[in-house]
Amino acid sequence: MMNGIVIRLAGVDQPTTRIFHQEVITIGTEADCDLTFDPGNLGLPPESVILTLRLREGVYRITTLDAMAGVTRDGEAVVVGDAIQDGDTFYFGATGIRLRFFSLSDSTEIGESLRLGSAVLAEAKASEAGVPRRRRSVPRTDVAIVFIKQLIRELVNEIPRRLLYTIAGVATFILLTIIYFNTLGFLEGRRNRKAIDDLKSTVGDTRHEIDKMRDELKQAREESAFVKSSIALPENVVNNYGRGVCLIYGVYSFVDPRVGKDLRLKEPSSAENPINPDGSLNLSVDGNGRAYEIEFTGTGFLVDKGFVLTNRHVVQAWEEDDVASLIKMRGFRPRLKELLAYFPQEKQPFTLRVLEMMQDQDVAICSFEQGKSDLAALPMDENGESIRKGQPVVLLGYPAGLEGLMARVDEGGRSGVRRFGNVSYRLQLNDLANNNKIRPQSTQGHISDVSPQLVYDARTDEGGSGGPVFGVNGKVIGINQAIFLNSQATTNFGVPIKFGIDLLKKHQQPVQTAKVN
Repeated sequence: MMNGIVIRLAGVDQPTTRIFHQEVITIGTEADCDLTFDPGNLGLPPESVILTLRLREGVYRITTLDAMAGVTRDGEAVVVGDAIQDGDTFYFGATGIRLRFFSLSDSTEIGESLRLGSAVLAEAKASEAGVPRRRRSVPRTDVAIVFIKQLIRELVNEIPRRLLYTIAGVATFILLTIIYFNTLGFLEGRRNRKAIDDLKSTVGDTRHEIDKMRDELKQAREESAFVKSSIALPENVVNNYGRGVCLIYGVYSFVDPRVGKDLRLKEPSSAENPINPDGSLNLSVDGNGRAYEIEFTGTGFLVDKGFVLTNRHVVQAWEEDDVASLIKMRGFRPRLKELLAYFPQEKQPFTLRVLEMMQDQDVAICSFEQGKSDLAALPMDENGESIRKGQPVVLLGYPAGLEGLMARVDEGGRSGVRRFGNVSYRLQLNDLANNNKIRPQSTQGHISDVSPQLVYDARTDEGGSGGPVFGVNGKVIGINQAIFLNSQATTNFGVPIKFGIDLLKKHQQPVQTAKVN
């Protein structure tokens, strides 16, 4: 039974740990709250009581909750009436601010601290032994620090003050003596090392110059071969395998699982934003406006007849959308309504069917009826022979989606391509396909790391996810996954192709067996 609670506030400029014993606890951005913090520019409501906790029957429960804060626990929305459990962690949307709760039982606080400290030591031993640990069973380290401080304070109070002074004096003397002799040894060693280094430098100058000339000659040869292969790689990749890289177009909506109906805008004149300024939904299954549907684009590539590889987050586009996440938190489920593949020189798109998505890697495999189309499958590097740091890579894809395609249509070719106002992406993509304007874009860079993901500096943008990453041998070595932008450089990440090969083999086997039978 609780007689108090420990609350740890983290993710702010000044993290803090507080112990409360009162019946009502207020938490928020208002100055009068029991536990207050500065929202800064994180989008939290200013001067507001976000959470109110009340002790009822030995358990703290949530009595008030500001829905605008987007408070969640373990990925699920928090609601009024929920009980606070020992070890719970609350998250305030995507701000990074979080609260951690630990209960105080009827036992004394030193006993509680001892229990929390023992749990931390057990966590450390389990970590050394390689034993997986449960997230909610071990309190945070700062609670153990509280326990250690309190234990030291009790021990110090039991020791006579004169003895403490004596021990402190002896310890200080020993420490200063150690520092003195270590300093003398360090200075003497530095003088000796300098003399040795000077001697080596004098004796080895001639050998150094010879080795330097050899290294420069070797480097010049390697750079010459590297430049030749880098220049020819993009052109060869585009000419040989450009037709096998498709633009993926999709549409998804949201369904109320209670009635099985799609969400619609509440009124025909409603703004397109599904979230009102006050945080309420501008959507309803009984709305009079249009059905709320979201279009998206990405990239995929042909790896065998009727099989396309791409990213998991391309076919589940709602996982990368902040607005979609807010709608999901209200209990509505996303539903993929359409998924199409547009290949170069193909007048009509192909309907894709998602076969499987890997949970531990951002990879998905789709199938389609290829028919008599002569699309060429891309070769994949099963042995990883060209995956090395410094090697050149070429990306093929459709960065920026429809906007990227329209930007590359020259003035002479725009007469055959119509620009639509608010018409769907699909109609505009169909128009581009009919005019043979669906073509992947290529960018070139170099590998900077290979494990656990491929890291390279070839430029891309949203819409390029799921595209093939070609190595210096002209084979696919990875699936383009994500981009990281900063003020210095552009860094891209890719999933090694071995995961896509495993997924393809898994779904090729039933097809081959059926043909034999």
